[in-house]
Amino acid sequence: MGQSLEGLATIWPEVQSHRSSSFDGSGGNGDCIGEFRPGDRKIILDTAGPGQIDHIWMTVSAFPGHDTFLRDLIVRMYWDGSNVPSVEVPVGDFFGLGHARTYAYQSAPVAVGESDRAMNCYWPMPFHKSARVELYNNGTRTIRSMYYHIDYETGTETGQKGLFHAAYHRERNLHGQDVVVPNLLGKDNYVILDTEGAGQYVGCFLFVDSNRGGWWGEGDDMIFIDHSEKPTINGTGSEDYFNNAWGFHKAFSYPFYGCPLLEPRGDGGMLTTVYRWHIPDPIRFQKHIRVTLEHDWPPKIANDFTSIAFWYQRDPVKSREPIPRGRENWPNRYPSTLPAPTMIEVNGAELKDTALDPATSALAKIDGNGDDRPSRRWLRVLAGHQPAGFSVNVPAEGNYSVSVQPVDGVFEGTVRMGLAVDKMRLIEPVGGRVTRRAFVGLGIGKSVDGKIILYVSGKVVGIHTIKLELNRD
Repeated sequence: MGQSLEGLATIWPEVQSHRSSSFDGSGGNGDCIGEFRPGDRKIILDTAGPGQIDHIWMTVSAFPGHDTFLRDLIVRMYWDGSNVPSVEVPVGDFFGLGHARTYAYQSAPVAVGESDRAMNCYWPMPFHKSARVELYNNGTRTIRSMYYHIDYETGTETGQKGLFHAAYHRERNLHGQDVVVPNLLGKDNYVILDTEGAGQYVGCFLFVDSNRGGWWGEGDDMIFIDHSEKPTINGTGSEDYFNNAWGFHKAFSYPFYGCPLLEPRGDGGMLTTVYRWHIPDPIRFQKHIRVTLEHDWPPKIANDFTSIAFWYQRDPVKSREPIPRGRENWPNRYPSTLPAPTMIEVNGAELKDTALDPATSALAKIDGNGDDRPSRRWLRVLAGHQPAGFSVNVPAEGNYSVSVQPVDGVFEGTVRMGLAVDKMRLIEPVGGRVTRRAFVGLGIGKSVDGKIILYVSGKVVGIHTIKLELNRD
C-alpha cells in the first residue's frame, strides 16, 4: 500500500524507522497494557514530525463474557497539534470487525489474520508537525489486556500529502425510504461521510444488521462533491457500490472490496459486513464531500446501519459528533448470533472500581513476582467489619449460581462473602502464602439492571475469580 515493490529499492538517508509498542521495558514477558478500566486513556504514540505511520498491529484480550470489547475500545488519532481527533472509531470497527464479532479476512489496506483478533492496518498516515494516538475504554467493563505495534517513520517530507481521517456513524433504527417519491437529491439518505475541506475519499466499511424483509442492497449510492445540489456520482444500488451483483450469497474478501461476514440470524435477519476501497479510483473534492446511500426497503422495516468512512484531507477536522457511551453503542444481541453465555468468569481485578461505597479500599494486585499476566491478577479488599458491596456485570437478566475463588494467604482472620448482607458465608483462612484456592459456592442471586451484587467483610479479603452460571430452570 505505502510503496510499490520498485520503491523499496530507493534509499532515504534522512528517514528514520521507529516502532511504538506495548513491549515489557523490564525485559519480562508482560508485553501488554493490562487492566484497562472504564474511562481509562492510554497514549500509545506521541511523536514530532514530519513523518508517517506505515502499519498498525493490535490484538485485545477480554475477560470471559465481555462480548462487546471490540466496540467498547476506542482508537483516537490527532495530527499536527489539533485537539480534535481526526480518527475516533471503535477498534473493532476500525479494523473491519463489525457487530463486535471476530472473523479473518484480507484486503489491501486492512486485514485480520488467521487468529481472528490479529488486526492489521496499512493505511499510510502522514503528519507534518506531530502525531498522537491513544486508546480509550468507552465501555462498562475492564478490558483484560491489549498488545500493539505502531510502525512509523520520521524525517519524511510530507509535502502536499493529506491527513488520514476516519469517521464512525450509526443509525440503529433506519427505516426504509418512501420509494414512491423520486429521490433525485438524496433526501434522508444514510450519510457515510460529510466533511468540509480538500482531499479524497478512499472508501468505507458498512456493517448492516438487517431484519426479515429488509434487504438493503437496492438503494443507490449518491455522492455530492463541492456542495453540488444533485449527486456528482450516482450509482445503481448499494450491492453494486460494494462491487458485487445480485445480492451476497457467501463471505469473501478481495483486495479492494469484500463481504467478510454474512451470517443469517435465527429470526430471518442477517448480519453483514462489506467494504469498498477507492484506492485505484479515489474520489477527489476541493471544498466538501457528502457520501450517501439510499435505504430502499419497506418503510415499516428498520435496519441497523453502522459505517466507517476513510479519507484524506489537507487540514484536521474542526469538530466531530461524540461516540455514544457504553451500552448505548453496543450491537444488538440475538440468541442465534450473540448468545448470552450460560457461564462467565469475572476476574477480581475487574471489580476495583465497582464498589458501592467509594470509600471502600480495593486494589487490583499482581502475584507471581510481578508477573503481569491476566491470570495473576486479583482483588485485595480492606473491608473491615462493615460489609462492602461490589457490582458484577452479567450478560443477561436471570438467576445465577455464584461462586468465588478466594486468594488465600492474605486473609487476616475470617472473612464473609455472600449475595446479601444477611446471608454471608463464613470463610476460614487455610494457608500462609498467596495462592488461589477452590471455588466457594455463595448460592443463587437474581440480577437487577444487568448486575449481581457481591458482599464481602473482613479485615483483608482476596478475590481472584467470580464464577456465575445462568440458571435455565
